[in-house]
Amino acid sequence: MLIILQLLDLVKKAQDRDEASLQAIIKNFEGFMYKTASSIYINGYEVEDLLQIEATALINAIFKYNCEYTNAFTTYATTAIKNALNNELRSYLNKRNGEKFEFSLNNTMDEDTEFMDMLLSDDNVEEDILLKEDIRTLRKALKSLPDNFREIICWHYFKEKSLKEYAEFKNIKYSTAKKRHARALKKLKEIIITISK
Repeated sequence: MLIILQLLDLVKKAQDRDEASLQAIIKNFEGFMYKTASSIYINGYEVEDLLQIEATALINAIFKYNCEYTNAFTTYATTAIKNALNNELRSYLNKRNGEKFEFSLNNTMDEDTEFMDMLLSDDNVEEDILLKEDIRTLRKALKSLPDNFREIICWHYFKEKSLKEYAEFKNIKYSTAKKRHARALKKLKEIIITISK
C-alpha cells in the first residue's frame, strides 16, 4: 500500500480528473479487491463481476472522500469496497425471496461423505440448522471463519471443485489441502453449534 500522504495526494489529483492518479489508486487496491472478491460467493457471479463492483465502489469513494477528514482514505475505501459486496449479496438474497443458496448440506465429498455428515454431533446440529436459522446460520458461520478456511469451504462445496484442484491453485501439497479442509469443517461445526444454542 502507498504511504498515506502519497495516497492522499493521488486522491486529490484524481478528484481533479487526473486519469493517471485514478488508475494508480485502483492499482494500489487491486490486491485487496481480489482477496475480498475471492472470499465471497454469490451464485452466478464470477470473480471478475465482483471485482467490477468493487472497482466502481472504489471510484465512487475517491470522488466522495473529503480530503480534510482526519481518518485515512485507506480505511474509507476498504469499507466502501466491503459494503458494496455486502449490498450486492443482500440484494441477491432479497431477489431470491428468502430461498436458500444453491448449495446443499447434502453435497458429497470425494469419499461420498455428505457435508452435513461432517457436522453431525450428539447435539444434533443438523436438526438445529434445519429447524432454526438454516441458511442464515450457515451464512453467519461462514462469515466468521478465517479467510483461508472460508476459501476452501466455498471452493469445495459452493464451487464444487476438488481439493486436488485447490491444492494446485494454491500451490500447496494435497495433504496440506486435506488437513486445512478438515480443520475448516471442524471450526465451522463449532461456530454453528455456538450460533444454534
